Amino acid sequence: MPRKPVTEYIGGKGPRQSIWEAVRRLHAANPDEPFDYLLVRAKIEPREQRNLISPSAVNDYLRSLAAAGYLRCAVEAVPRGTLAKLLLAQDAGVEAPRVRRNGEPVTQGLAQEQMWRTLRMLSGDINAAELAAYASTPAVPVELATARSYLAALDRAGYLDTIVPGKGNGKGGTLARLRLKRSRDTGPRPPMICRTKVIYDPNEDRVVYMPRV
Repeated sequence: MPRKPVTEYIGGKGPRQSIWEAVRRLHAANPDEPFDYLLVRAKIEPREQRNLISPSAVNDYLRSLAAAGYLRCAVEAVPRGTLAKLLLAQDAGVEAPRVRRNGEPVTQGLAQEQMWRTLRMLSGDINAAELAAYASTPAVPVELATARSYLAALDRAGYLDTIVPGKGNGKGGTLARLRLKRSRDTGPRPPMICRTKVIYDPNEDRVVYMPRV
């Protein structure tokens, strides 16, 4: 499923997040009642988001979830020409699973999620090297250059306070020490750094920074 531009996000949620919430909504209403992709699409809220997501996009993501084991078929054999009936097999929580069509996990964007989560958990200041170390996991290590770039982007957008300015970029230089402003702890989803340097905050459903042309 191609990634939607930020202008097509409703309420700060991407298509897959909306689909996943519809699946969990159906499961909560009746865990034993199978659903198909058309029913899932009908449960996407709000209507404006539903209209942006095609039935084929819903079907593709449900297939990915099934391949990853999050969904299972309600019946072993589905007659040709009929819609597959599915049930939720594994509830991964509020956040939509990031999986490919073959069920493999998608790691793109996880480094930003891990760094944002780390910043929100800390009460004190941090530099890029510490952020890279604290935010790294065996599956998704965070490089120093990635942490420096992410902190610089958040700083430009007004998310951070500079506690100690950095000095120089060479071997003898020191990294700036920064701290997330409590007033800019906008929520669990990380601000998205787009290729155009635009920063979109899905928690607030708005572009928070746009470079000058």
